[in-house]
Amino acid sequence: MTTPVDPPVDPTEPVEPEPPTVTVTVFALPHEDVVSYLGPSWPPAPGSTVVRIDPAAGVTDGGVSVYDTPGRPGITWWLVDGVIPPQGAWVGGDVLAALIPGAVAEYIPIPEPESPPGGGAWSVSSTE
Repeated sequence: MTTPVDPPVDPTEPVEPEPPTVTVTVFALPHEDVVSYLGPSWPPAPGSTVVRIDPAAGVTDGGVSVYDTPGRPGITWWLVDGVIPPQGAWVGGDVLAALIPGAVAEYIPIPEPESPPGGGAWSVSSTE
């Protein structure tokens, strides 16, 4: 009978850490309730980054809870129309999207002004 032996380990060779186990829970709530909870955070402001979850999750309005450390409480993000807008505890963007399978970070563009500031006209004022 032989006993299996692990191959020798080279102490100079770097060891890659295992990726953390992440649990994601998506739950539904009424659209109006979520919008009222978000207050001024909805709709997201131009120039902000949102996270769009995979439509396959089957939920467009509610919450997304992310548990990235086993045995520790997770963080719950409000979800409206399939989008997680910036919120008070925002880590967001690519960092949050990377934790949620199928999610992507999206930048809300800042709209171009319709005309140059001042309307392109000269104005003259007098203090006499």
